[in-house]
Amino acid sequence: MQAKLNRKWRPRLWTVVLLVLGIVLCLPIAGLILFRFYDNQLVQQTEESLLTQAAVMSATYAELYADAAGLEPPNWGAVSLDNAVFPSLSINSATVLPPRPDATQMKSSTDAVYQSVATQLTRIANAAQARTLAGYRFLDPDGNVIAGTAEIGQALGHVNEVSAALAGKTVSVARTRVRADSPPALYTLSRGARVRVFVAMPVMVDETLIGAVYVSRTPSHIFRFLYSERVNLMKAAAFVALSAVLIGYVFWRFITRPIRLLIQRSHMAGHGDKAWEPPEQLGTREIEDLSHSFKSLTQRLQSKQDALKTYTAHVTHELKSPLTALKGAAELLRDDDLTPPQRHRLLDTVDKGGKRMEDLLANMRAFSLADQQANSGTCCLKSIYTQITQNFPRLTIHVENDDLQLPAEANTLTIILTHLLENTQQHDAKNVVLTAQHSGDGKSLRIADDGLGISAGNVDKILQPFFTTRRDSGGTGMGLNIVKATVEAIGGELAVVASSNGACFEIKFA
Repeated sequence: MQAKLNRKWRPRLWTVVLLVLGIVLCLPIAGLILFRFYDNQLVQQTEESLLTQAAVMSATYAELYADAAGLEPPNWGAVSLDNAVFPSLSINSATVLPPRPDATQMKSSTDAVYQSVATQLTRIANAAQARTLAGYRFLDPDGNVIAGTAEIGQALGHVNEVSAALAGKTVSVARTRVRADSPPALYTLSRGARVRVFVAMPVMVDETLIGAVYVSRTPSHIFRFLYSERVNLMKAAAFVALSAVLIGYVFWRFITRPIRLLIQRSHMAGHGDKAWEPPEQLGTREIEDLSHSFKSLTQRLQSKQDALKTYTAHVTHELKSPLTALKGAAELLRDDDLTPPQRHRLLDTVDKGGKRMEDLLANMRAFSLADQQANSGTCCLKSIYTQITQNFPRLTIHVENDDLQLPAEANTLTIILTHLLENTQQHDAKNVVLTAQHSGDGKSLRIADDGLGISAGNVDKILQPFFTTRRDSGGTGMGLNIVKATVEAIGGELAVVASSNGACFEIKFA
């Protein structure tokens, strides 16, 4: 219970999936905020349009003024990039100016020439405004509005962009828009909906400044564009929703559901002796591999558990005989009437029983450490040949393919061969042949001797724990089982090979 209380919180898989789907669904909404960068493009498009209109109005103003003043018509000359004006506005908190100052009263009367062209310019401005929704103002050199769509008869010379135009410079600015009503809350996402673009352009006749054209317009904003594309946006929203549902189904079908099935099967396998079986629907290849890994793991654990049960039963049985002999000898040794020869025989029994128990415990310890002593790696028989021959001077050891690399670390292979050669030597062998070779997709090592061999009745028992034909001479029956456990720990397999002369074992490496 305490371990459960202290368990670290972690999100469930379905929570992560819902979070991902929520993010997917929020992407279109986040796109509205990201559309704010499009405001600059819309403002520059408006500025470019106003510059074009201002240029046309400036040329019209100059033509009408020259005709009314009796001057030669302006010679516009060839197109030159030096005189071209390109949009350059960028709206941010630093570049957007305050609202435009209000117009003031005229400080001087306008010239008769300006009055003569004012009516025609006003008519042109009103006609253009009906199409472009822009505001037009035509000014004389003093900044007085002589014609346009508004503020006629007032002065704008104190406005910065107007004064710059009257000094001969074309100026574009973005100013905070003043609205008579409160804008919709959604418009706050678009900065372009809260500004108005102003363009002031000087008007020249024979290189003489005769006035300026002042044009303004509110730029289009993204919501007008989105509204015009509302049908396509609804289709896109439906597609996003359908995609989210499809993504959720894919997650559930190929990830969430298979993992839950794996958890259920694992719980079922953990209760009782029921073997673990993978579910039929495994989703992805990785989950299938994970399922097979679970199956392999449970099989190994089950094998370990079965081996432990068998091992415990054998240990109990093997230790029972020497313990019984020790207890009987101890009871008899208490008899004071024992003759010296009888006492020596009982002491020999105690010594033999103790030695038997020591051998059993040593082999049991070696068996339990078989997994830990097995190390993967590579080595060849040539690298361990000297050590093996020194440990077994009574055996003549022949090696074939001694330079073939085997998938076992040198110390591990030495442990395996030591137990096998001890078994060979105990069965009166004189010659041993170690053969390393390729076997199918892997490699193998064959150990053949000229000893007494294995009887047909013992072939199926020889690799069982505690099976021995030398129990009377101290055999424990653990040597071959230690070899088998060590070989299996590095992914190999130990098998008995039929032989007409002596015994033959083969180790197949994975």
